[in-house]
Order: sequence, then C-alpha cells, then structure tokens
Amino acid sequence: MGKITIIGAGNGGCTYAAYLGLRGHSVCLCETPAFAGNLTDIEAAGGLVMRGALMGFGPVSRCTTDVAEACAWSDYILVVVPAFAHRSLAQWMAPHLRSGKTVILNPGAVLGAAEFLSVLRECGCTEDVTVGETSSNAFACRRYRPNDVNVLGIKEKLYVACIPANRTEKTVEALNAFFPTFTAIPNIFYTSLMNGNAILHPISAVLNAAWIEMTQGDFDFYWGGMTPGVCENIDRVDKERLAVAEAYGFPQVSLNELNHIYYGHPEWATLYDFFSRSKVHGGTPEARAPKTTRHRYITEDVPYGLVPISELGRKAGIPTPHIDAVITLTSTFNGTDYRKEGRSLENLGLEDRDKTGITVFLINGR
Repeated sequence: MGKITIIGAGNGGCTYAAYLGLRGHSVCLCETPAFAGNLTDIEAAGGLVMRGALMGFGPVSRCTTDVAEACAWSDYILVVVPAFAHRSLAQWMAPHLRSGKTVILNPGAVLGAAEFLSVLRECGCTEDVTVGETSSNAFACRRYRPNDVNVLGIKEKLYVACIPANRTEKTVEALNAFFPTFTAIPNIFYTSLMNGNAILHPISAVLNAAWIEMTQGDFDFYWGGMTPGVCENIDRVDKERLAVAEAYGFPQVSLNELNHIYYGHPEWATLYDFFSRSKVHGGTPEARAPKTTRHRYITEDVPYGLVPISELGRKAGIPTPHIDAVITLTSTFNGTDYRKEGRSLENLGLEDRDKTGITVFLINGR
C-alpha cells in the first residue's frame, strides 16, 4: 500500500484520512499549529472511527503540525481545507515543497489550483511542483466527535485536473491506488466550473435570508429551502456558468446532470426533483440551514466560487447578471466586498491577460 499526506484535520480531512487508513494506506495527517487540538484525540486513539455509508476504524500513521515533515512524507499531498485557506497554506508549504511533489486541492472551489500555484511562485518556490484540484469533495461528511466521522454519502465519480494539464492522466493513474473514483478531465476549467456549491448555496441562502434570520436556520436547507422558484433561479445561475464554460471552449454538463454523475437517480429530471428527494442532501441534522448569512454558503462560495466565474465571464464578454446580483446582495448582507476580497483576476495576478492568456496559464501554468 502507499503513503499519502493530508493537510487539514476538519470534517473532510479527517474523513479522507480515515478512509485511506481503512484501506491500508500509511497516512500522515497534518494540521497548522493554530489548530493542533484537532489532532490530539486522533493521535491518542491511533486513528478515526467511520460511521454511516462507510464503517470501520481507519488508522492514521502520523499526526503532525510540522509542515516540513508532512511535505516529505509522500509524493502526493492532499489539501482538504476551505477555499479561503488555500492562499495561506500555499505560503506555509512553499519552502518545503520539492520537485516531483503533487499537491491536490480537495476541492479547489473555482481556480483554486491557479491561486495555489501563483502563491507558490510569489513565495519564491521554483521547484517543479504539480498542482491539481478535484471538482468536489469525495464525501458528504461531518466530524461529530473528536475521534468519529459520519459519512452521509460518497460520490460515484470525482473529477481531477492539474496544472500543467498534460500531467493529469499520470497523476490520476497514481491516485487511483488511493481513490478509485478519481477520474481525469482535461484541465482545471472543468474542475473549477464543476463547483456545484457556488451555484447552489449562495442564491439559495439569499432567497431564504429572511427565513434564515427569523428562525436561525431551523429548517431543512435543501428539502425546505429549495422550492420550485428557488430552483428556477439556481438554474439561471447554472446557465450563466455553462455560457462562461462554452466561451472558453470547454463546454460542461448542467448542474443536475452533474448531480446524477455524482449520486445517481437520473429519473429526477429537474433540480427541484433532485433536491427535494436526495437523502444525501436533506432530511438529516446536517441538512439544517445556516443560522446566519455569515456562513460558508456565502462567505466561501461567493468570493471563491461566484466571483471568479463572473470574472472569467467579464474577460470573455459573457454577461452574468444573476451571478453578479448574488455577489452584490451577499456583499450587502455581510458588509463585505466579496469581489474585492475574493478570487478576482487581479488577486490571481491574471487581470492583465486576455481570454487567451488566461487559458494558457490555467492549462500550462505560465
């Protein structure tokens, strides 16, 4: 079996670690010193208990806050953290990455791999490092207790792309020893624009904002909040995403088709059919709505999801009125300029490039 490093000991990182340990791999789980407490019980128990869709005990070989040790542990490093942490982790890891290493963001949100690679270079890392991203998280999961993860669902297929794009096939072939559901896709335009969270969460949170504030999230976000009218607006946002993808020459499937790829149920023909019935998404305590609009459904999925999609559309001359409206409204709700703070092309160092120049960077890394 293989050795692999996971950076991040939150819900996703712990579930990845448990899954890989259960499958017999040697896992190094690394957390930043500020969150060292996330590792204490895992280290004491020697691993994590899995419940739900996967059952068993997943041993973790090494827990550490030493990023140099973590980067040296394996040629493959999975970064499983929220998108807002990608920049700071790239800064933390940059001095310790060596040529031949592969870093995969799980997931990258939108243009996560591009941001990570740009930050490595800003930090003076000249090593030949491959940076990739997945289109989503492999698991719908929660870490309930210090040594216990609950797996609500597992995606049947998960897409991966790298910068440079010509390394994707070889990378995925190697990662299949760890994750047999990983599937290569041509470049990060696909993985980035497959970010369903950005399409689903922000507009649903905006259209349910009064209910969120009045009840402090005491309703089922999917089964209760994604009514036919809300789903119609989700579909409009999705159509803008598809138009941006088409403009760059990398057409994609609709959000509901992507749901079917991940979770099955092709008989649920509309977004409302899917989200009013999916037991992965609704009907559990995890499916409760956020208690406030200052929640990752907005604070992560707008600046690191909708903002870069809107920015790509602007460069390609594709209007994104629904996406832009959500960015404006959520910025007002939370008193934060998400376009300024998020993954704008300026913040990615790509503002001076035209559409062709952006495409070259996202595919070749230069």
